[in-house]
Amino acid sequence: MSFELLDRIAALESTQRRDIVAALDKIPSQQDPLFRELALVRTAALRDEVELLAAGEIVFANTETWRAAYERLLVGLNMSTYYSVAWVRTSDYWRDQAGRRSIRLNYDLLDRGLQIERILILPDGLWPIDSALTSDSIKIWIEEQHYRGISLSLVRQSDLKRESDLITDFGIYGARAVGEQELDDQSRTVRFCLTFGDAAVRQARERFDRLKVFSTPCREVLDLG
Repeated sequence: MSFELLDRIAALESTQRRDIVAALDKIPSQQDPLFRELALVRTAALRDEVELLAAGEIVFANTETWRAAYERLLVGLNMSTYYSVAWVRTSDYWRDQAGRRSIRLNYDLLDRGLQIERILILPDGLWPIDSALTSDSIKIWIEEQHYRGISLSLVRQSDLKRESDLITDFGIYGARAVGEQELDDQSRTVRFCLTFGDAAVRQARERFDRLKVFSTPCREVLDLG
């Protein structure tokens, strides 16, 4: 990032801080007690969010705007590696329009030289304990990623009973940031948290490496088929 761009960002940040302080100073001019009470709750939430920002963490709640940040991070990785953990709760995971767009971006960046290493966490319904193969409902989706060049591994969710902290969706964007995704029962994103900094990346890589111990390379599962 150029020094000129950093100076422009710093100037914008300074302007925003002044605008925020000026707006907050106007709140006491409203005399309605209910408004003041509700405003106090909202400003407390604002304070909490600013404290997260100060710690290098950005939270996107109940919105698809996180995808824009996700895509910018991926595009900026160049020849680095993107580590991804996907907790596949349902057979239509990543099958909606936004999900298909994300996987197409993955393929496009693979063609540009990005390395992608992904671990899929599968419930027993999608990878039965008594079967060497995954469910037909996700088999094509898995094979497609494998043959397009993503380094793919699989792990059964039931094998992580004693390592429950590993059962989550997260991505590691080179040495820059970590993204963690919270999904509902229909695999829709309800919260996406981006944390920047060396400490966050280091902790996420440790978690990824722990999860790798339980995983099976996709090619071995395909060979069994």
